[in-house]
Amino acid sequence: MNKVFLTFIMFLFSFMQVNALSYNYSSTKSVPIKLKIVKEIDSESEIYEGQKINFITISDVQYNGKLVVARGEIIPAKIETIVTSGMNGFPAEIIVDEFEIPGIKSSQLVGTSVKKGQNRALWVYPLKWALTPIPFVGSLTNLIMGGHAKINSTDIFTVYYYPEWK
Repeated sequence: MNKVFLTFIMFLFSFMQVNALSYNYSSTKSVPIKLKIVKEIDSESEIYEGQKINFITISDVQYNGKLVVARGEIIPAKIETIVTSGMNGFPAEIIVDEFEIPGIKSSQLVGTSVKKGQNRALWVYPLKWALTPIPFVGSLTNLIMGGHAKINSTDIFTVYYYPEWK
């Protein structure tokens, strides 16, 4: 009984692997696409998860002598996650993904971009432990908030295009 079950499971997994892995991950050829944001955003401002934001390409991107993306082309992306700054100095984060480049499939793009605020936890926790012997004083460090995340027009993000992936 166990041998039959094991054979069935192995057959099932071998079938699933053939269908699930249709990408050619053996190819490591990639073309970097450098982007910067059009309009600056901040974790303190009115942004939300799923919001579309625009990036602009910094330079022409070529592969095998062909122009893939022209300089100055607008590339839309989506804010995937927003983490607000927290107590004890934990920083805010803005995570951007799902870049949409015309003529390139989303399965050929890799490049989740993360922008973090200032991490104050590195000095808040030692201070908290040093003040803990004094009653209630260590708890005051809970009120120290982490830095806000801001994507400036000077920040450069890199998305990688894998032309040999399907």
